Amino acid sequence: MKKTLLDKEKITERVEDIKNASLELKKFQKMDLKEFLSDKNYFALTSYHLRIAIEAVLTIATHILSRLPSNGKKKDYTEIILSLVDYDVLPKKFAEKIKGMSGYRNRLVHLYWKVSPEEILTIVKKDLNDFNEFIKYIEKFIRS
Repeated sequence: MKKTLLDKEKITERVEDIKNASLELKKFQKMDLKEFLSDKNYFALTSYHLRIAIEAVLTIATHILSRLPSNGKKKDYTEIILSLVDYDVLPKKFAEKIKGMSGYRNRLVHLYWKVSPEEILTIVKKDLNDFNEFIKYIEKFIRS
């Protein structure tokens, strides 16, 4: 693949979005549930930054795939994430782990009333490093 076809500026901007959102989310990692629930703004902030980070992941993935020959049209974001394995952008195990981001993004946007503070805090505590790992793979792909 000719990497010159990639809009590296676009990818870099979205990587920065992920980094910035992760920094904001990191502020909540050490909170317990009681503290997290003590201010309704915490839930709003974490939901927002989580959505921004996920959107950036999906934008990067879509952009990369759109520049690959014979990629075909993928039906959904889960397929897009998994397709990155075929082009050595992501390792299979990691892609399998994060493929659910797309569904979670849909919950945050379209079913926001079903997202609980408890689950958002759990994601922030357990899965925040997935964004850093994604960035690592994307930066490696761009350099190669």
